[in-house]
Amino acid sequence: MTTTATLQDEWASNSTQLAEQLDTGLAAAVLPYWPVWAAAQFASTDETKDRLQFVHVWRDKDALQIESTDGHRAFRYRLPLWQTDLTPTLWRIPDYGVLLPAKPLKRAVSKAKLLTISNDLRATFHGGSKGSLDELSSVNCAGTFSVHTAEDWKPERSGNYPQLNQLWPDAFSNNAEKPFAFNASYLKQWFSVVEKLSHNGVTKVRCNSANSPFVMSSSYVPHAGQHFGHPEIELLLMPVLLRY
Repeated sequence: MTTTATLQDEWASNSTQLAEQLDTGLAAAVLPYWPVWAAAQFASTDETKDRLQFVHVWRDKDALQIESTDGHRAFRYRLPLWQTDLTPTLWRIPDYGVLLPAKPLKRAVSKAKLLTISNDLRATFHGGSKGSLDELSSVNCAGTFSVHTAEDWKPERSGNYPQLNQLWPDAFSNNAEKPFAFNASYLKQWFSVVEKLSHNGVTKVRCNSANSPFVMSSSYVPHAGQHFGHPEIELLLMPVLLRY
């Protein structure tokens, strides 16, 4: 079975070659493709919820967080900014973060591994067989809610994205005490993502009560680049209120 450690070793051995193939000097952002794709699945499709239609990427101390929400659920995935030897990882974003419209990113690019975003918001998918990072295709991500260039990612222009980490519980009792319920389509969407990205398709569920946020998490197998030792995708999901 291919493990995260194996993938990290493969990346380390090929990092020079891959870095030469990928001209990061021309990119406003360099990100792992599949967590961005996953986040796009959980962004809002409601045209009245402007910022919630974006995938948001921001710097949280020594980590990057890829996140999205539609107001009922929230997705996040975290990446290291530094390797264990204190050298920078490949990942890069501007200090003010990244806002990518989710709609053009929802369709999966099967052999993609990395995603680069140019200053004029052209998203390019890089990948191929084995360790290659060929340019596979690209999409235009400019124009949604007046976000036309990387400069428009600045909060003073695009507005502040919700602080999703404040919604995540700090601890879990795992004692719901009474029946709880979920929207079936929300569960279907989550498990479709898990089936595609997890190595074993298993979801862990944690909670504090039947009416408070549940957190679902699953292991994630990276395709390229530096990730934390036990990477996980996470979904915070509000249960459906049961009326008896």
